[in-house]
Amino acid sequence: MRASLLYPALLSVPPAIAIGVGTYVLTASVLFGLGLGLAVGVGIFALVLVGTELGSTNREP
Repeated sequence: MRASLLYPALLSVPPAIAIGVGTYVLTASVLFGLGLGLAVGVGIFALVLVGTELGSTNREP
């Protein structure tokens, strides 16, 4: 694994917290807010991790 796990973590945590807290405020459901925030955070983390591993433009033929 070439990339550090810090980069995807830094990009996924703030949106996950924002969506989780916003959902909790709007629905008053702790589990729904926590679940949605966790799902969004894991999804963004996976996308950024895969993008940093496979999205390189420095490929040699």
